[in-house]
Amino acid sequence: MTDYKEVYLASTRAYQERDIDKMMEYVTEAFSWYNIVPDGASQLASSKEQAKFGMKMVFDNLDYISGHVDFAKQFGDLLVTVETDTIREDGEEKIMRRLSVYECQDEKLHRCWSFPIKDDGKSA
Repeated sequence: MTDYKEVYLASTRAYQERDIDKMMEYVTEAFSWYNIVPDGASQLASSKEQAKFGMKMVFDNLDYISGHVDFAKQFGDLLVTVETDTIREDGEEKIMRRLSVYECQDEKLHRCWSFPIKDDGKSA
């Protein structure tokens, strides 16, 4: 079985380097990406080309400082991750966290459901 955690981590390294073309090497042609918010799901991309365009928009409009993977674990063809990014917004650093579930196929990332984490700094 493909080690999808390694596929994901390779894609993440490309993200940290802002190498969109390299990122796209790790997704299927039919890659889809959903952002899950309290009101429901919003589809951000329904193809590799749309994902590439979306990532370009992110890098063109986001003052990205750093990012890291807090957690990544594979369950068959599913991968569950928690990621933290630090960005600059209005001159101030801001932490953005998300839990993502990736469905994998043909040795690549195929679908992503991303859940923003609202973190008030308190631990349970």
